[in-house]
Amino acid sequence: MKALKNILILILLLSSENSKSQGVELIKSFIGNSQKSEIISFTPQDEILISGDFSGYINYWDVPNQALINSIKAHNGKINRIEFSENGEYFITFSKQDMHVKVWSFSGQDTLIDYTLKSKPHFAIFYDENSVLIGEESGAIYHRNFFTPEQDSLLYKNSATAYDALYNKRDNILVLTDEKSIKIIDLNNHDNIDFEIQNPYSSYFVKSRYYSPEVLMTWSKNGIVSFWDLKRKKIIRELRSKNDFHELSINQYSKVLLTGYYKDKALLFDLTNLDLERELDENIQLVNTYLTNESNQFMVSSSEEGRHRLMQVKGGDGIKPLSLQKREIEIQKIITVDTETLKIAVWDNERVDGDKISLSLNGKWILRNHEIVKEKYEFEINLIQNQINQLVFFAENLGSIPPNTSAVNIQYEGYNKTHIMRSNLDKSGCINFFIEK
Repeated sequence: MKALKNILILILLLSSENSKSQGVELIKSFIGNSQKSEIISFTPQDEILISGDFSGYINYWDVPNQALINSIKAHNGKINRIEFSENGEYFITFSKQDMHVKVWSFSGQDTLIDYTLKSKPHFAIFYDENSVLIGEESGAIYHRNFFTPEQDSLLYKNSATAYDALYNKRDNILVLTDEKSIKIIDLNNHDNIDFEIQNPYSSYFVKSRYYSPEVLMTWSKNGIVSFWDLKRKKIIRELRSKNDFHELSINQYSKVLLTGYYKDKALLFDLTNLDLERELDENIQLVNTYLTNESNQFMVSSSEEGRHRLMQVKGGDGIKPLSLQKREIEIQKIITVDTETLKIAVWDNERVDGDKISLSLNGKWILRNHEIVKEKYEFEINLIQNQINQLVFFAENLGSIPPNTSAVNIQYEGYNKTHIMRSNLDKSGCINFFIEK
């Protein structure tokens, strides 16, 4: 329960300590009495969630109305995974308890195929629109065809149970994660292990996903999240957690978020907007893994008790870049304007000492890694009515004469003023604008 408390405390911190764009609100808790509850999946329809519960039911949820649409008995035991096909028309469920893998029509809400296995399934993924790959506890991976079962075959025999798998259609390779290693299998030659990365942890890998075509992301049973460079066959970054949070149904309709702490600051960061090399470091303490839908309206959390929660993201235009969250924001100017469009110029009006800055408007980068020189760099920004518009000056370095200093000129009809902005590696200066017409 201590871990669960930490998660809820973190959510409250994110709501109160950071800007409105970081706020979240709990709207539904999927709790199955004292037992592990539902695995939740975002779907092709942004307003619909599918969950699979501990007693074997598939549940369709209307998210905006927080209402149960339909509940279907699917398995005689806890549903362990939900996987969608590439086109979103079908999804897979399986239960280790009843040893069944089922293929469903998403829109029809009915079973199309039912496979009975001889041993427990540990993963089931789509190979194409007409077949699936099923990994059993024995290490055997079977290719099962929906319409031509006579073509079913043993695709690969792993030396240990594979806890998760990814199929790379472009390169026709299979990525397996087990207790010993990450294996890349060339499916053009099933006996060929393209390469293997040995597991450096005492705990086994339980989940994997592509972070990018060249980078694989893995979760270990003991809570370590790692990023692997597949070309160099080495780890890029790892985030450590005291807790095991991996039971999430990651698919093409969801984005992965992580929560953590950095120097006692609560973080909520989006993996689609992250510089692994520059922004992640060993000082980040991971707390939990979340998913959000494409519109960033809703979030799902996991917990080590298996009690998933649905939250709504409140306010703002999304999640701030991790770099901004790791530093304090110091409001150095508050300016009321009567227009939505401003002309901005930045330059060094003192000694040029190599200062570099990035600029963020309302949590989104508008200028990256720009060196401040004598010549003015000019551009326009568009403000949003009925809210505070925050222009942040993020120091990429301190130059030869700290702090990082830049002149900024702000112009619109009837207004033309220059201000000096100062930032360092712990604190970012900002200007708050508000439109008053």
